[in-house]
Amino acid sequence: MMAIKEKEIPKFLVSRRYISVVIAFIVLFSGLFLFIYQPFSLAVWFSTADSLSFSLSLLFYILSIIILVVSRMTMYYLQDRVDLTTMTYIWWIMFENIAISLLYTLITIKFFPVEGISTPTIATRALMCVTLILAIPNALVLFYAAYKAKCEELQATQYRLQRLSEEYRLLESNTQHELRAAAMVQSKTQPQQPQDATPRMINLYDNNGTLRLTLNIDSLYYLESEDNYIKVYYKHNDKIVSYMLRCRTRSVEESLAGTCMVRCHRSFIVNINKISVMEDDRRMHYLSLDDDSIRRIPVSKSYYESLVAKLNTIT
Repeated sequence: MMAIKEKEIPKFLVSRRYISVVIAFIVLFSGLFLFIYQPFSLAVWFSTADSLSFSLSLLFYILSIIILVVSRMTMYYLQDRVDLTTMTYIWWIMFENIAISLLYTLITIKFFPVEGISTPTIATRALMCVTLILAIPNALVLFYAAYKAKCEELQATQYRLQRLSEEYRLLESNTQHELRAAAMVQSKTQPQQPQDATPRMINLYDNNGTLRLTLNIDSLYYLESEDNYIKVYYKHNDKIVSYMLRCRTRSVEESLAGTCMVRCHRSFIVNINKISVMEDDRRMHYLSLDDDSIRRIPVSKSYYESLVAKLNTIT
């Protein structure tokens, strides 16, 4: 039987920004949740009524945050070495839940034993509670990320419509100019071709072959791959904006062949006309583009030589 390849998780799930937001949200949400849940449970000992309960509550919170930070940062640093599939991510989160639940169970049976409730029962309740606490913030942040992607898609669609309208007006103007020029010249004279003032445009399609974004290539800065998505960064109204395109990196790279867009990393395709500096930092090369709001873009060893060769062709 042919094995089914598991799908990799979106890269934003292991980005520093996403990890920071999730952990901060978990800390705030868990405090509110336990405050509401405490009166209804016999095994919850969080309290500020005495110094012991307060100290252990604070210790548990700090250790739980440390477990989450260490776990997520380990995932962040392993993302380029290990294929993080959906199942791997789910199991990783479950091990986080189990680790925090065991910590809670150990503190409970050591300092706050409850008569009539066994250790397995406490551990099971703790695992259910921790799983719920961690699941809700993760789900809310995921929904927000999806909402943001839709907003970026709408913004890019508006930009594309604006560019198409400008192109239509320009083509109409060129057509009228060509007709006037043809009427003024002699029949034996070769009519002079009007200067092509049409900006160089590129079309970006999704996996279904639907045109999603039309850009002047001079406004395009770079593309970043995120699993089955491509994040397109371009300048609009003197501001760098992005658009999430459902398309594989290889398909976009093939459609951009012969342009100034060059792959410099397995996750990045950059406009070489926007490069201002390429520098060496700790045995790794980085590109700085001509807009200070854009972060440095890494250059991997496998693409370094082809990038340099392309840069040498620029006059």
